[in-house]
Amino acid sequence: MKTLRFAICLLAAPVAAGTLAAQQWVNPHFDTHRLDLRDLGYPAQNLIPADNSRITALLAHSNGFVYGATSGRTQAYLFFYNKFINKVRPLGKIGAATGVFHTLLEGRDGEIFIGTSLNVLAPVKLTKDFPVEHDGIAKQLWKDICSPYAGFTGGHLYRYDPKSGDVRRYTNDDACPLEDLGIPVAHNSIYALTASPDRTKLYGITYPDAHFFEFDLASRRTRDLGEFLAQKVYGGPERTWRSVPRALHCDPRTGAVYTSGDNGWIVRYMPGDDKLELTHMRLPGEYWEGGSSSDYPVVECFDTDAAGRVYAGTSDGFLLRLDLANDRAVVLGKASDLRRMRAMKVAPDGHLYLITGELERVCKLHTYDLTGDRGFEELSPFAVDRSPYYAHRAYQFDAMAIGADGTVFCGESDRSGKLFLYVPGPGPFLGGVNPTNPRAERQRPGTPGLILENL
Repeated sequence: MKTLRFAICLLAAPVAAGTLAAQQWVNPHFDTHRLDLRDLGYPAQNLIPADNSRITALLAHSNGFVYGATSGRTQAYLFFYNKFINKVRPLGKIGAATGVFHTLLEGRDGEIFIGTSLNVLAPVKLTKDFPVEHDGIAKQLWKDICSPYAGFTGGHLYRYDPKSGDVRRYTNDDACPLEDLGIPVAHNSIYALTASPDRTKLYGITYPDAHFFEFDLASRRTRDLGEFLAQKVYGGPERTWRSVPRALHCDPRTGAVYTSGDNGWIVRYMPGDDKLELTHMRLPGEYWEGGSSSDYPVVECFDTDAAGRVYAGTSDGFLLRLDLANDRAVVLGKASDLRRMRAMKVAPDGHLYLITGELERVCKLHTYDLTGDRGFEELSPFAVDRSPYYAHRAYQFDAMAIGADGTVFCGESDRSGKLFLYVPGPGPFLGGVNPTNPRAERQRPGTPGLILENL
């Protein structure tokens, strides 16, 4: 019997060694205990189903909680992260919607406005055979993009009251207690949303027709300014998406609303006007004017620092600072050689946090130093290892929020999405020696990328 046990141990030893070796992947960019994740609910109780748990919107609320919305195959859900219990609690189904894309806003009385959509992350079903004609591919692509919207009544605007809604307990079958404010633009998803400085009006962009609208909360009336993009281009990096800006910024001083328009120019809407006007600011990027196609980048995200400076991220992955008063754009550079800046937020520690990455490529977390000359620094791919309890490595992200204490929340937009939390630490973000591998070289400040040599 002792001989048999010894033989079994010998056979199991290589397997155990392989398992331990597989767990030794360490991230040399920062202390790995600063990154963690949370499931969207409790397994076997109210966990948001995997097919409907792609996180596509996050909002840091003034009450200290972080709210999020999902997109999915059959249903969108609302949830919130409760810092007092350190867990995510689902808040029920968002009507009959299958998507919420970057459209969560806090109102002046603490209510939350939600703009719904179709699941924009769903693959577009492309037609294989179609007539050969001039510009035939672009024409057929447009038909394929519009096809799911033929039977779609339109994205709704909803109002959610956290004071009464948060105290309830929800199952996966429960509806979120929402007030339906109506459909701003028929047969279109609500693609981007912002509010006027006094929070009495909402401004939005729709997809796929790229309408700009103004919604009056008191009268519940929509003023549709129509399509503000003259061109239909597919600049990518997701080539089956029409290039429509995914963010709006409202200047608190003037009430003007900014986004990007044709050929990458920043456009401005002044309240009361009948159309958006052109500015002298333009997004950097790849423009192909001399080729057979005309493409241009769009704005992906906006945010403002404590001094009121406005920052924008683009579909080509560039970071800009916008001087709205002088109609001037300053290009700060790129955090990654990949295209797309998925999300961007200013944190209290004086850094911009950025998520970069294209579809089916690894998204990574970066910072940009707003207080010094460190510039861009890469923090991490999103990998959490709490073995033997849980471990998860994620690749796709589409939303970010900064908590009241500076915690960076990132929403995974893959199937079975998790809410990731990064807790910044004191001192430099990079430059530390990995204690689990003394042979690892010290990372030079400002040097992006994984350290592979001498590992």
